[in-house]
Amino acid sequence: MNSQDASQSVTESTASRHFIEGVIGFIAGSLGGSASVFVGQPLDTVKVKLQTFPHLYNNGLQCFKKTLKNEGFFRGLYAGTFPALAANIAENSVLFCAHGFCQKGVTYLSGNEGAPKPLENAIAGFFAAFFSSFTLCPTELIKCRLQSLKETGQSGKV
Repeated sequence: MNSQDASQSVTESTASRHFIEGVIGFIAGSLGGSASVFVGQPLDTVKVKLQTFPHLYNNGLQCFKKTLKNEGFFRGLYAGTFPALAANIAENSVLFCAHGFCQKGVTYLSGNEGAPKPLENAIAGFFAAFFSSFTLCPTELIKCRLQSLKETGQSGKV
């Protein structure tokens, strides 16, 4: 095997390693986003209702109880779950995947061959969040509208 073949083999190995790391980040972000939605959705629904209709509820506990009583567990507290699930899976998978690539790019451009420095991590995080915002913003709007459908009286109109 000549030096060109060895160099090509190392390049292919590095490319496949980067791809595998990206896939792992994508899967980890998807699982983390899903868990986040299932645990936090009832609280997010209460928060959105309190922000949207402050005159209807005195506090979070009252909002929680009224929503549970009037709309039920799934229809009330988990309203907007599917857009939230899509948003969080998309956002976190892109965020986790992009962060690794951005981190490698920033350390390469700075000439650093070791572990990323705090500033390099911050810059990589900024760019990763920038890319993930394109997936989050549209789905967040739909989710908030679904969570406040009953109070607006616009059933079925998102």
